[in-house]
Amino acid sequence: MKKLLSVLLALAALSAALCVSAAAAEAAVPDAPAEEPAEAPAFVRVWGKVSPWDGEGILLKNSNPDDPLNEVVIHPGEAPAVDAVTGLPMDLKTVKEGDTLYAWAGPAMALSLPPQVSALVIVGNIPADAAVPEFCEIAGQAVFPAPGDEGSAKFPLTGGGELEVTGKTVYTPWLTKQIIRMEDLNPGTRVLVWKDKDGAAEKIQLLPGAYQGYVCTLAAMGGVPIAVNGGFDAERDQDTPQFNGKRTENGVMAPIRGIAEAAGYEVRWDKSLGAVVSLNGETVFSVLPGSDVTVTPDGESALSAPCLKEGGTTYLPLEDLCRQLNLFLARG
Repeated sequence: MKKLLSVLLALAALSAALCVSAAAAEAAVPDAPAEEPAEAPAFVRVWGKVSPWDGEGILLKNSNPDDPLNEVVIHPGEAPAVDAVTGLPMDLKTVKEGDTLYAWAGPAMALSLPPQVSALVIVGNIPADAAVPEFCEIAGQAVFPAPGDEGSAKFPLTGGGELEVTGKTVYTPWLTKQIIRMEDLNPGTRVLVWKDKDGAAEKIQLLPGAYQGYVCTLAAMGGVPIAVNGGFDAERDQDTPQFNGKRTENGVMAPIRGIAEAAGYEVRWDKSLGAVVSLNGETVFSVLPGSDVTVTPDGESALSAPCLKEGGTTYLPLEDLCRQLNLFLARG
């Protein structure tokens, strides 16, 4: 009970910190710039030695008594397991009691005793004298420095921060012999990063894709240009499909057919169902104009604004459409 309470208190403290930040912003002097509230963590890192456990999953216990997650059960599922030395796949069946593992998961966890999480990636075989690689998700397109510093760029990361890559960074694919370059670090790409003494990426291990693709937007007068699986660089992204979204009082509305088909889905119109989106012959969702829900194989899914049909084009709120199509919405 004490352990569960410490976990609850840690989560409550995070929530309280965010509330305090918001309250401070409201109480700020009008002429003074309000402080940005701290972002909640996008991913949670847990670690520890493999310990005896009668249930499903792997119980990790670490040596930090002040860590509310110093005992946690990870569920590997389909998460890639990576050797920290080679970057190659690691067979979890070879892991034994006393081995140290690191894992990253989303912030959601089962508040049982001990807490339980579904792993996104697991890292093992960690030498005592070596740093553990970091798990990162690219949040937007690269920012390049002034001309003359070729091969160097910084990528924004989900949850804040940046990933710096240089001409010396080594890229490793996952289970393929594909040649990877900086240009392959697209929004939504998940990686493990080994850093040098200056904090730049020394080695990057690409992980299996978590998204069907990604979407970038560009603010404009009137409409909102939306690019699928590319950006707005005229030289680099000549073949990138681009569509015009609509800016409304409910936010940006995106054309269902254009975005979905560019991402590899099929779209048809059904008189009784409305727009029907499928992938490999399986229905993903359908939606009728004016409806505030989509219909999926698992039931109804709420929308932030009703489906809009205008001029023969059917629109959904951009964020909702990305969620329905499993597309990563890049940070603008």
